[in-house]
Amino acid sequence: MTQQISTTDIRPGTYLIDPVRSSVRFTATHVFGLRPVEGTFTLRSGTVVVAGELRRSTVSAELDAGSFTTGDHRRDADVRGKHFLDAARWPAIGFRSTRLDLSAPGPKLTGELSARGGSGEVTLDIVDVAETTDGYRITATGTIDRVAAGVAAGRAIIARYLTTTIAVHVTTA
Repeated sequence: MTQQISTTDIRPGTYLIDPVRSSVRFTATHVFGLRPVEGTFTLRSGTVVVAGELRRSTVSAELDAGSFTTGDHRRDADVRGKHFLDAARWPAIGFRSTRLDLSAPGPKLTGELSARGGSGEVTLDIVDVAETTDGYRITATGTIDRVAAGVAAGRAIIARYLTTTIAVHVTTA
């Protein structure tokens, strides 16, 4: 359920994303409607800067392109390879926010997602912010256009859009 986030939900400051307690999960579908493929990426690092005026807050994060995994070793190696992510040449997938929209029906974080030398705009719905003993857990969902972000191979095999859920745990920097 999407909620309205207010300045009382998270204290202003700089927070570091804890890669060990954070996750990036995605679902991709086959162009011909075959069963969906679910997988994960590992977060390398990231920073959340919560401004006093919440809409001015920023997020930056980096994923490890070589961490792509779906449980199918052959497919995973192919996607990490030169035709898709080319993780050897482009080891990081980056996200840099450009705006935070706090209007109803819920907050949306928009930014540039870059992979394989390309980049495209992505908007994430922030669906939960919960205080923890040492920071906050923030959950966001969205649809990623992999072609716009720089991963154009496989158009006849894998759908263009991936649904994603990002759950990050942040601690004070």
